[in-house]
Amino acid sequence: MSKGSKQRPTNVNAYNANYNVIFGKKDMQIRVKEDPKEFGKCGCGRSPTGKCIGWHGLTEEQFQERLEKYQTGQQDLAGKDL
Repeated sequence: MSKGSKQRPTNVNAYNANYNVIFGKKDMQIRVKEDPKEFGKCGCGRSPTGKCIGWHGLTEEQFQERLEKYQTGQQDLAGKDL
């Protein structure tokens, strides 16, 4: 007999476990259908349109002033004078 003529011992369980880890069936991710009407919806409740326009970062005084100017038609939603 020469060197290497004897078959190496195989650990079939370890091979199968590693194979399943690499190539095994992955858990399917379930995607929830999102309502396009909900995209950009304002979470703070300050937007007069219901869509987020960045007013959540304003102080209460700034918010009241911007809201009043928007409602009277003096400014647009971005705060630019009309």
